[in-house]
Amino acid sequence: MRRRTVPFLILSIITLISLVALITLISPDQQLTVNNLQLTTLYGFFVLLFLFLFSTFTYLFKSKKHSFLIASFTVAYLIFRLNDLTHPFFLILLAALFLTVELLV
Repeated sequence: MRRRTVPFLILSIITLISLVALITLISPDQQLTVNNLQLTTLYGFFVLLFLFLFSTFTYLFKSKKHSFLIASFTVAYLIFRLNDLTHPFFLILLAALFLTVELLV
């Protein structure tokens, strides 16, 4: 029987705090400049959300594969919503795709 690993719990708490700070302190329209490259804060939001979900579900389920699929599904769905793909058919297609990947893995 595998034990729950504490580093994933610590990573989950750190990314949750970072995510809350990003949401409350920085506006979504703000541009970040990194080496003459303009980046929106949405990229950071999606990365932090993915890391938070991945570490939380890895700690809860003790499976990196399942937590990766859950985090990827959630971020992909939010990206679909961001691009105005809000019809329920897109959710069904996304769920079918991730279910197929789950069965494949």
